[in-house]
Amino acid sequence: MKNTSIFKKKICECTKCINLVKSRSLAVPGYGYPDADILFIGLAPGRYGADKTGKPFTKDASGKIFQTALSLSDMSMEPNGLDQREELLKAYVTNLVKCNPRDEKGNNRYPTSDEVENCLEYLHDELDLINAPVVVPLGKLSTEHVTGRKCKKLSSLHNVPIRMEKFWCVPFLHPSYVARGAYSRETYFDDFRSLSKFVRDNK
Repeated sequence: MKNTSIFKKKICECTKCINLVKSRSLAVPGYGYPDADILFIGLAPGRYGADKTGKPFTKDASGKIFQTALSLSDMSMEPNGLDQREELLKAYVTNLVKCNPRDEKGNNRYPTSDEVENCLEYLHDELDLINAPVVVPLGKLSTEHVTGRKCKKLSSLHNVPIRMEKFWCVPFLHPSYVARGAYSRETYFDDFRSLSKFVRDNK
């Protein structure tokens, strides 16, 4: 089994971004199976979710939708969870930026280009270390950094496999888009089920 502890320690001790060091409760490295079948990449830890729990996509509205989607599509990000069925797909979940970015009012904000740039080495390390056959960027910014190309409208790429050099990239809408009612929950859950089938066919 791959040892990710040194890599995670490096993230937790990172002080590259002064504003993020001030705003975060803690830095949030990726979480899940080191030998994952699928790797999800969000944007940044949410102030009500991962910034408090230390695990990406937990506790807040986006996290609850994401966790439900995983469960309904027989995926798991919990190596020590109660459900250890053999048929479960192993997931690893991380973010483009590892710390919670906040504005002057304390609300979540988009990370700056410098903050993203400072964190890219960690994302590249994770991609190499986990080496999952399928990578799913959640949202436009994550998709652009994984594919290396600009995308005007993410909805046109949602759940559309793109063959990269080392893995399949399957861009997905971010669950926050679903949480605010801009995309149907049931359709999103169905999309995850079809994603699960794609991963099983391309492991």
